[in-house]
Amino acid sequence: MPDVEYMLFCCRDQEHKCGFRVQAKTKEEAMEHARAHMASEHGMKEISEETERSIKEKIKPVKVEE
Repeated sequence: MPDVEYMLFCCRDQEHKCGFRVQAKTKEEAMEHARAHMASEHGMKEISEETERSIKEKIKPVKVEE
């Protein structure tokens, strides 16, 4: 089967001791999940531009065999 590329965000890369990971088809979809996670699990109801930029930088493409 061919590999499929996803965008991966791992919360621990954002310097949290947290095992949250999300794979999404697009960087924006991964960012939406990351924002929701930060709000619900880390109490970050509003994310600063700096934090948003940092999260986006940590979303990386990964190939998954399907």
